[in-house]
Amino acid sequence: MLGLTGGVSLGILFVAIAGGNVWSMLRASRRSQRPSSLLRLHRFGGYLFITLFCVMFFYMNLRVLGVRHGLPIATTVHSSLAFLLVPLLLVKVLVARHYKQYSGALLALGLAIFTISFLLVSIPSFLLLWASVTVESVPPGFSISVIGLLVLVLGTLVLRRPVAIPSVSDAQHLTTVLTPPPASGTLSQPELNKSLLLLLSRIKHQTHDTKTLRFLLPQGNGFDHRPGQFLTFNWIVGGKTITRCYSICSSPLQKGHLEITVKGIEGGCVSGFLNRNAHLGLTVQARGPSGRFCFDESRHTKIVLIAGGSGITPMMGMLRYIDDLGLATDVTLIYFVRTIRDIIFATELAGLRASIRNFHYVIVASTPDPDWKGASGHLSRELLENNVGHLLFSTFFLCGPRGLMESARKILNSLEIPDAQILWESFGEKPAPFTAESEKIAGTLVFARTRRSCSILSTRTVLETAEANGIFMPFSCRRGQCGTCAVRTLNGIVRMETEDGLTADQKEGGYILACVGRPEGNVTVDS
Repeated sequence: MLGLTGGVSLGILFVAIAGGNVWSMLRASRRSQRPSSLLRLHRFGGYLFITLFCVMFFYMNLRVLGVRHGLPIATTVHSSLAFLLVPLLLVKVLVARHYKQYSGALLALGLAIFTISFLLVSIPSFLLLWASVTVESVPPGFSISVIGLLVLVLGTLVLRRPVAIPSVSDAQHLTTVLTPPPASGTLSQPELNKSLLLLLSRIKHQTHDTKTLRFLLPQGNGFDHRPGQFLTFNWIVGGKTITRCYSICSSPLQKGHLEITVKGIEGGCVSGFLNRNAHLGLTVQARGPSGRFCFDESRHTKIVLIAGGSGITPMMGMLRYIDDLGLATDVTLIYFVRTIRDIIFATELAGLRASIRNFHYVIVASTPDPDWKGASGHLSRELLENNVGHLLFSTFFLCGPRGLMESARKILNSLEIPDAQILWESFGEKPAPFTAESEKIAGTLVFARTRRSCSILSTRTVLETAEANGIFMPFSCRRGQCGTCAVRTLNGIVRMETEDGLTADQKEGGYILACVGRPEGNVTVDS
């Protein structure tokens, strides 16, 4: 049986490993990228901790083996703590290995295990040491040293200033800005006015015409988003403010920053500016997050991602999130590009195939190079059936050019996939320029709450008409996807290009999307 010295030494090692595991978890949670070395260290420490616990548990049971009468109070408490540690260790291992969607509980479990381990070791060690020490055996210097150490520790904790994390730029304070609502309107969702001042900290080339931009988030901003959502940015280009929406392609678990990926478009004002002139230190104000094009691990156990071109960006946020949590989600990605030079995230996709256990992806080139050996052509029923099993049990996420998504929806409908299992995100198409002949007055638009009215031009949406007349209406994506601009019609008919941003209840209640709704005749809205 272990002696006093050996038992105390083993106990100290036991507590030290528990504390080291908590430290590694705290360090890992503060990193912006996945700290694989810390995770490996934590995993090794966990296995060593369980091994030592089994040894100590065995020797502890030898002490009470054969005892027929009541145990001393100290021994009873000690045994209870040991038995309490067993289910905590079991739950922690199960969460870490098989239920990673609940990984937020790992730190709390680790702290509980460390506390119980400390008590488990300190109670018998203290009693043994207390019984073996006499007044004569304690040197006077030892007592003075202990008291001095306690005073030093307490004084440090009391007088220590909080650690100031240096800001990215002293010239620009990255704080959460609350934009005051205008006097002319009342917001149904005040939180949509919250905006963030973001600072560009990294630029990464993805392809010949695509870049990933990483923006630092202001400290204490409370920003949170779901994988697949987007932000609405107010870019300053040529002295003018231009609003554009970009999907967040980074994982929601990366709390210190977010990333967007921008593909240069011929004639594109903002995309051209960001690809040619974006520089480190650039600041931009953004609102959001917005959008219902979201992956939900509690509902989506089997997903199919169909992306075209830069439509891969929200899909990448979903894949990174699945990878970060180690989810067992069955994922199939079908990615359409023109040539292999246009594959965004090519290297990372190959790496994700190795790290996500149930991930399969297919690259389809519409105009393949002569040496291309992969799939080519366009989306077809055969392509889906050959690469996706159990179609009826899958949730489909579509993002890319409108033609691709319309084709995908027709094919999925022919396969009798329910509409509830088809989610899609439009990056919008550049509208055809309006001619002078089309600028005709089509009626009157009345805003009931503000008691204002204005003429309706046949080419303008409800939102554009409001903006032209200085009337505030909340909006975000301007594509009919996020639902921010939903407003109830009290009278008249509004024709919409899409209803994707409306819920079933809103449709029943007579709501329209102001950003894509064009009035037909006289219309009154509840705004």
